[in-house]
Amino acid sequence: MTVRTTSKMVTFTHPFILSGAIEAYPAGTYTVETDEELLQPSSFPAYRRIATLLRLERNTGTVLTQIVETNPVELAAALARDARPDETVPQRAHSEAVVSRKRARGRMDSFREGWKDWVTFNATDLTWIALVIGGVLFTTLLMRG
Repeated sequence: MTVRTTSKMVTFTHPFILSGAIEAYPAGTYTVETDEELLQPSSFPAYRRIATLLRLERNTGTVLTQIVETNPVELAAALARDARPDETVPQRAHSEAVVSRKRARGRMDSFREGWKDWVTFNATDLTWIALVIGGVLFTTLLMRG
């Protein structure tokens, strides 16, 4: 099994919280590592994400490093919430029955940003799925004609 690791830096301007965390993580720059495995060898490389890791480093006289496995969709949502100017307190995702138009518009913007981040994190998987669907459609077209 061939595994590749990619990493990128993300910056939070506010403290944030992810599911499973006991306390909020402080604002700062964090490294996100994505491990992907090579799918069956073919004419083009295709990878499947097997883990997304968030590297947490704290300097308390000595550097303490903690690596936490996280959900990339949840991480993208946390980044989108952090980017909102009115968001200063870490909050877990929640829903309410009635929301104001202004807040609903903010949620749509947050959703759009989260969606863009999700697509970025899942580009390899989405490419693979598109190629498989395209192949099935092409094969179906050939079989009919």
